Amino acid sequence: MIAQDNGFQEAVGIVADAGSAAAHLCKALGYAVKHRGAVPSAAMALWQCQGPAQDVLIGHPGSERGDIRLISFNDQPGGRMRDGAQAWDHGGIFDINIRALEGIEPLHHALGLAGFLSPAPITDWQFGPLFVREVIENNADGLGIALMERISPPLVGYEGTTGPASWVFNSTQVVADFTAARAFYVDALGWKVVQESELLHKDGRNCMGLPFGLAPGIKARVGIFQAQGRMEGSVEIIAFDCGGIDFSAGAPPDRGWAALRFVVHDVAENLARAEAGGCLVSALTEYDWQPHGRVRAGMALTPWGARLEALQLL
Repeated sequence: MIAQDNGFQEAVGIVADAGSAAAHLCKALGYAVKHRGAVPSAAMALWQCQGPAQDVLIGHPGSERGDIRLISFNDQPGGRMRDGAQAWDHGGIFDINIRALEGIEPLHHALGLAGFLSPAPITDWQFGPLFVREVIENNADGLGIALMERISPPLVGYEGTTGPASWVFNSTQVVADFTAARAFYVDALGWKVVQESELLHKDGRNCMGLPFGLAPGIKARVGIFQAQGRMEGSVEIIAFDCGGIDFSAGAPPDRGWAALRFVVHDVAENLARAEAGGCLVSALTEYDWQPHGRVRAGMALTPWGARLEALQLL
């Protein structure tokens, strides 16, 4: 069943070749193709883009949520939305998060064979009460994927999930102003706090690619938010105190993570809340959101350039 008012249903990425990118990710992650076809023009209009474009929807074969929709335009591929950005540079959508269920090393190796590179080795670190292993992967299309393996406390809720990787459970946005971003998600949208923490790298080791000698002096505020307070389809914001380059102007049809799609019970109300929280919002439109059915949809563009699409099933 599609999750309604309960986190994002899918992450949308723009790539040079949707078919090729989907094949590489399916092989590395153990995912399956759930749909492929032409992108409706009304969906493209939310981004102020014109087609024709093709999409391939992939995801964990045992999950009905946490999918990845890859879109490629039939014209010459564009540049990258976060071209040359480092992890601490703000703007747009930084990455998606996937759990390594059978060990992080083989999954990291598989993504390496699929053309992904990492700014730092697999890193063990403490995030609030959680002890995890993490590595960040990036490919030529600008798609960032964070692989996470829970060490302690034991991971629960995935007992029936098979394969090397889970479905996409979280997505990160690096922002310049943590307080403003937090107010948007908590006060404007009314989401709940899943977890908040201050990220420190006392021994210099980190998965973000911060210079080893400088990392102990760099602090970051981290917050995870979701409509029901769950770590599923949640949004994570990170603000580093070292400053960074602003990539909030990045936009489709350039490549990278283009949007997160949320299924809501009332799209007009959702967009009104987003607009009151400082977002630019689109007009409402309708289109066939395959393979799920017809939707009424709109998009909110946050001040830091993240696109949040609200979809109401009809």
